[in-house]
Amino acid sequence: MTAKFYGIGLGPGDPGLVTLRALEVLQSAGRIFCVAARGASRSVSASILAALPGGTAEVTELEFTMSTDWEERLARIDGHAAAILELLRGGVECAFASIGDPMTYSTCSYLLRALRKLEPELAYEIVPGVNSWSALAAKCGEVLCEDEETLRIVPGYSVADGEDPAAFSGHGTTVLLKAYRNRNRLLKTLPPGAQVLYGANIGLAGEVCCSDVGEMESLPEAYLSMLVVKH
Repeated sequence: MTAKFYGIGLGPGDPGLVTLRALEVLQSAGRIFCVAARGASRSVSASILAALPGGTAEVTELEFTMSTDWEERLARIDGHAAAILELLRGGVECAFASIGDPMTYSTCSYLLRALRKLEPELAYEIVPGVNSWSALAAKCGEVLCEDEETLRIVPGYSVADGEDPAAFSGHGTTVLLKAYRNRNRLLKTLPPGAQVLYGANIGLAGEVCCSDVGEMESLPEAYLSMLVVKH
């Protein structure tokens, strides 16, 4: 029998926000995988895993490419999926742990798709994680949405110059994820009267929470960052 695969959400960075179910799986898994760091000795995911109690499984950091060539990116994912499947077929329960939620803008979703393509009857469980925008709203005591307001999640790095990132139509909240490189330009597209929160490295060392646009523009850019715009 092929062993079970687990996709685990580790939350935004604070080990205290890892769910009880995620911790239970990580403590019993035979092997744990996560995304390797780029330009650092340890990834955020690996750091969270190291801070959790009771872990005995070997943790392996997998390198993924951010190439603009999707064929190259998918080939790397397929290679990792094949290696994990070999362990699963050998009876080793494997978990892939990622920051945030594993099914929201996550490498885990691509990996799961590749595994299921190779093994259509794959036994798997996805354990959701606390997402970063909820963590930022909680940290700042700000309501994301109420009543009939809408919530939109937009990858800020994909917004082209001169493009309105979310149309900002109607009343609600737009979350612009990974706003590094684009943050100050995105701030110039805000609708009149909009309330803005900027968060970076929520739950991690160097955490930033800011509601002053002028201050935001002077802050250093961070990869794990977002803008929350209420309009």
